[in-house]
Amino acid sequence: MKTTKIFTLLLVAVLICGCKQDNWLDWKLQNELWLQDNAKKEGVITTPTGLQYKCIDPGWQHSARPDDAKMVTIKYHGTLITGYTFDSAESYSGYVSSFVAGFSEGLKKMHQFGEYEFYIPYYLGYGMNGAGSEGNTSFIPPYSTLIFRVQLQSIN
Repeated sequence: MKTTKIFTLLLVAVLICGCKQDNWLDWKLQNELWLQDNAKKEGVITTPTGLQYKCIDPGWQHSARPDDAKMVTIKYHGTLITGYTFDSAESYSGYVSSFVAGFSEGLKKMHQFGEYEFYIPYYLGYGMNGAGSEGNTSFIPPYSTLIFRVQLQSIN
């Protein structure tokens, strides 16, 4: 009897200590369901990595597509699935390899002057940690799908 009580107490202690609760699991599920629904929409393509994208304007199809070593200038608008805008720029320059994985993958599909929407799952974006500080206007919660409307202005 005494052994059973000790075992029960140990089991409860292990369960309590081992159950690090993730407060963002509901948000993760919402994002996963959103991506499942989005994948069914007309024009949305899903790559083997899980990136979803939609071509709004193919741009100058005779131009080369950028690779990781290229610098690009883009116009973009980034939101969460709720519609909350976390970032945007009329003109931003950076190396393709400097963006989060899903954004880089999407850029490599574009031609100059093209316009696409990227739907980036959390594991190709800011992951299970998110970005920024909660309460900050640019905060991106853990497990967030990133939605970007991107115009590729130039490839250098």
